[in-house]
Amino acid sequence: ATTTMKSDEQASEQVFEQRLLTIPESFLYRVPPLKHTSGHRAEDWGLANPTMTARLELVGVDEVLEIRIFDTKEESGPVAICPVRCGKGSPAIDTVVDPVVDSSRYFVLRCEDERRRHAYVGVGFREREVAYDFKATIFDFGRSVGRQQTAIEAVKRREEAVDDEPQVDLALKGPIKITLGSAPRPAKESTSDRAATQLAPPKLAPPPGNRPPQAAAADQSSAVPDDDDDDDDFGDFESAALLSG
Repeated sequence: ATTTMKSDEQASEQVFEQRLLTIPESFLYRVPPLKHTSGHRAEDWGLANPTMTARLELVGVDEVLEIRIFDTKEESGPVAICPVRCGKGSPAIDTVVDPVVDSSRYFVLRCEDERRRHAYVGVGFREREVAYDFKATIFDFGRSVGRQQTAIEAVKRREEAVDDEPQVDLALKGPIKITLGSAPRPAKESTSDRAATQLAPPKLAPPPGNRPPQAAAADQSSAVPDDDDDDDDFGDFESAALLSG
């Protein structure tokens, strides 16, 4: 598949075209009025006598797949175009590219001119593989358009849901005090507490009467003997001297 860009001078817009499939050989037939309620039959067309040998090009233009029919004997533009619209509300693909009931290689195309007037043309292929590629390309394009529309609608729904959400005011209200990296300061000592500490009386040692018994006994054992004891010892010394003399 190739992609080209076409400029529309009247609309001053650029239209992107994507060539999806080219079939070098196909056969065109006049389609008689429908005789069977079940659908068209290729055997009613006179398959041995096609009206033209044509080249088909399947080109995607936005949401439309154009089946362009070219005469292989001429180098001019397409002799007919079958637009397959795949957008929302478009007719079913089978109503525009209608397969016959008696063969898988023949289809009825609903062609249109610039005035949207339409005519039915029969087209057939030699090989079943070519006919399968023709039909598969058309339906793949239709599914692709459907996926794109689903994605676009999903995006719109999300955008609408965001717009409907209430706006939250994140602005700061009133003055705000912010402290950065400072440790809490110790509480200051009041003047009354400091004065009470300075005026407190000094602590005194306990009186002697409150001393424990162990300390009192120790003091008595270490006390110096009084004068009466010294006199007694000296008297004993004098008695001993008189006896010896």
